[in-house]
Amino acid sequence: TSTRDFRSGRSENKMTGISHLPEEIVVQIFGLLPPSDLKTVMLVSKQWMVMGETPTLWTWATVTLNSKEDLQKLTKRRIQQLNLKKVKVSNWFDGSQSSLIQSTAVRPEELFKALLPITTLTSIEGLTDDSSNDLGSISFTDFTDHPDLSVIDPELFASVLSRLNYLSFNTINPSPSQYEALLSSISQKDSHVKKLVFGFHRIFAPPDVFAAAVSNVDECDLGTCPVPFQDMQALCVAVAEKQGQLKKLNMFSSFLASIDPVILGTAISSLESVRIYQGSDLLSKEQIAAILRKAGGDGSKLKKLDIIMREEQKEELDQELLRQAGQKIGAVKWTTVKVHLNLTQYLLTISVRA
Repeated sequence: TSTRDFRSGRSENKMTGISHLPEEIVVQIFGLLPPSDLKTVMLVSKQWMVMGETPTLWTWATVTLNSKEDLQKLTKRRIQQLNLKKVKVSNWFDGSQSSLIQSTAVRPEELFKALLPITTLTSIEGLTDDSSNDLGSISFTDFTDHPDLSVIDPELFASVLSRLNYLSFNTINPSPSQYEALLSSISQKDSHVKKLVFGFHRIFAPPDVFAAAVSNVDECDLGTCPVPFQDMQALCVAVAEKQGQLKKLNMFSSFLASIDPVILGTAISSLESVRIYQGSDLLSKEQIAAILRKAGGDGSKLKKLDIIMREEQKEELDQELLRQAGQKIGAVKWTTVKVHLNLTQYLLTISVRA
């Protein structure tokens, strides 16, 4: 191309303006922008406004509800088309509030009805957000500041909450009928729940429903939940038979004392991460041996095993089984845990080498 052609605008290497790019490329560019800039470029033209409303660009967005009038936001077609994942409620209805505050507060049953059409929802901030750590400690969440959801129809309750990624029974505090409906929903293939925390609550569901729900999430913290023997037995059998997708489990030994050692060992070795606390009902010598034997076997999936033991349990461990488990998984580590002045326990950790 001659200098004259270049200066006269006849160059064959003209730079293409963004307005001439294919729409899918412009949308990809918009996807690289921070939220504040995305909102700004949407004001440039009607065409950019339309492209800027592409649902995949707004998965970060949170709809905040400050009053019951804000529930209208959730009924707008634009909101329902934006793949909305998060909702935040800053003014929950509380029976102890003044009548003036109650008149503007968001009632849980009205919220759940408004959320029912939004199938992309994954979090209700302040109610089901995951504020806990990794499954390394028992959660003692205070649920006194959370709204009363007991008035919600059990099926509606289950339909909305089973879409979320994280659930803690400490915060949702369900009634027995809601409890069973929710676990039944979590046990289904279309459930989106990935992490389940039971806390202090009793089990209000048949053993098969409990086992199907827990084995259908990725992570479960049973906390200090008083799990009946039949429920724990059903869960161990389901996991041992490789039903579901459970990978991480946190539990107390009190619920394991009557479980057959072989079933317990097979179930634990079928998971990737297990932590067992021991209370008044200790694991038997046979159960611990079965756990280590299966952990060190060829079919073990374990990447991390934590068992808190008493001194007498530590002393009577089969060292050969411990060595084999450590060799299979990675490394063995003992940590002293001072429970109180007169009680010292020992944390056995077998994990993949860093």
